[in-house]
Amino acid sequence: MSQRLIPTRRALLARLYKDSRVSSRTSAQIPTERRFKGSVPFVDFAFSTESVKNAVKSSFLDQASQKDSRLWQAENEIQQQNHSHVNGHGAGVNDPVSTQQDALDEWGLDLTTTYWPELPPSLVHATADPFALAKAELDDLSRSIRDDLLGTDHPVLNKAASYFFESAAGGKKVRPMMVLLLSRALADSATSNSSSTTTTTSSVKSVNGSKEVNGHHHHHGQELEQLFSSPLDWQRSDLPQAQRRLAEISELIHTASLFHDDVIDGSDTRRGLPTVHKVFGNKVAILAGDYLLARASICLARLRHTEVIETMSTIIEHLVRGEIMQLRGTSATERNKERLVYYLRKNYYKTGSLMANSCKSTALLGGYSPEQVWASYRFGKHFGMAFQLVDDILDFEGNVSDLGKPALADLSSGLATAPVLFASEQFPDLEPLIERKFRNEGDVELALDLVHQSNGIERTKELARVHSELAVEALLELGDGVHRDALINLTHKVVSRTK
Repeated sequence: MSQRLIPTRRALLARLYKDSRVSSRTSAQIPTERRFKGSVPFVDFAFSTESVKNAVKSSFLDQASQKDSRLWQAENEIQQQNHSHVNGHGAGVNDPVSTQQDALDEWGLDLTTTYWPELPPSLVHATADPFALAKAELDDLSRSIRDDLLGTDHPVLNKAASYFFESAAGGKKVRPMMVLLLSRALADSATSNSSSTTTTTSSVKSVNGSKEVNGHHHHHGQELEQLFSSPLDWQRSDLPQAQRRLAEISELIHTASLFHDDVIDGSDTRRGLPTVHKVFGNKVAILAGDYLLARASICLARLRHTEVIETMSTIIEHLVRGEIMQLRGTSATERNKERLVYYLRKNYYKTGSLMANSCKSTALLGGYSPEQVWASYRFGKHFGMAFQLVDDILDFEGNVSDLGKPALADLSSGLATAPVLFASEQFPDLEPLIERKFRNEGDVELALDLVHQSNGIERTKELARVHSELAVEALLELGDGVHRDALINLTHKVVSRTK
């Protein structure tokens, strides 16, 4: 860590001295000041270990949450450079592989929806069902992760790591669904631009009475909708298997983040079940999350695509960065728009990045054009932003049975999300509540009442719709096809969901 990020003992003492002057400390806690030569003050302060910890934490969070913090030097350098290296060739060990970077400076706050609640007029397959098209693959995803990717000889770790993969019904599996459907939408788009269609015939064959889709066995009595098509001549021969593995990797990373988040937040339930740390304890929950990330990293390396490895690895950094931003929260000195931008950037790191970079990696694996790679990224980014905004709305409008976790969890955890930030523009009385993270008795109830009196929830819904339409516009850059239109329908559904 850079020396500038480490507060000196004198700086810590000075901060503690300043804090002590505005707090109701006892006389025994009031510091005395002695002077040494050069009139440099030194504070002799009877402080607690907790005070030092809080000062160090505050200083670290202030530094780490800045967009240009030196803690994230590698990412900041990537965003400032424009390299033309492809898949690592000709690059040094410190040079980024990816050439397309998002400046993260556009959040849709000044935009309005164009055609909501209607679907875009150019949509051809208006009834394309994303859940039906991806059902066969998604039904088998948990089993595949549990049986093929998570083998460990430690029974407790194995049980904890597999906790959310014990049934096919666990979770919405939105992220792998996006990867799977996008992989076929991109293939359809490439096929429509190709003079030959003979290479896109189905690769489904019968194996001992069951269906094998690109080397993966499905045991279903009914015919399966074929999701994957055979690779084109210029694509890697194992593309269907690689795309499917990428979908599994995205779910591994997401699940690991849930394990860690629930420990940090002290959550009791997730997906209608006790959280992992409630069942196995904090230490095992953290280790199980680390193990999932380790397994995801191994699977990622075996894809043997340098830019995909870099892109997906960035997600893990972003998850940490977003959590740091959430721990710090916003400052009273920031204007409301600055708070909203901070909040949306945090949402990108915690939610949007996984979806955006998984979709980008889907296009990279297929060897598609830079324009299609960028469209895929933008689809995932704006889908993720809309998804998280709706999550924040449901914290006010949902219930435990629908959400699988307690309502008002964000407020109770001290988090000011979009409905609160928008409401504070109408009701400045929310400002001190936000600043003290709703810690005082009655703060949560007062904030809830003011949010419901305001237009905060409706403005958040409108912002979610804006991002939904931005995601759709990115998809419309791909060629027409039922799988592309299924993704458009999924994007439309995400802002209408109730759980």
